[in-house]
Amino acid sequence: MTRYQPTEFSVTVCAADARALRVAVRGDLDYDSGDDFALTMFDMLREHAEEHGPTLRDLHLDWAELNAFDSSGLSVLLGVRRRAHAAGISLHLHHQPEFLARMLHVTGVADYLTQRARPGAEPESASASSAIGDSGGEAAPVS
Repeated sequence: MTRYQPTEFSVTVCAADARALRVAVRGDLDYDSGDDFALTMFDMLREHAEEHGPTLRDLHLDWAELNAFDSSGLSVLLGVRRRAHAAGISLHLHHQPEFLARMLHVTGVADYLTQRARPGAEPESASASSAIGDSGGEAAPVS
């Protein structure tokens, strides 16, 4: 009998400057880890805005160490995209495993996720810090 062993999930900032943030995602982004991923990302974006102001334009997500991704992960990723675009931040998806690329293609969201954001283009974006600052609660640490 094969037993499912969940993979430890983590999100790590690899590099940051005023205009770009590079983040590595490792493990399984699924129903169990989706809320942690969302809260962690929203907190990272809020902290970046507090430190640098509304200057962030590019959020690079590295998926090289992603082991699994399900519809819950997709839903959370779409939420991150929505918040980022409202703040004028474009998503870049790097090193996508085949299963992630296939899901994004089959669901038709690959181009939507990586569409270039225009600062101030979306109606709800009063400012970058307000658009990304309301995470709806405290983030649980992701290890």
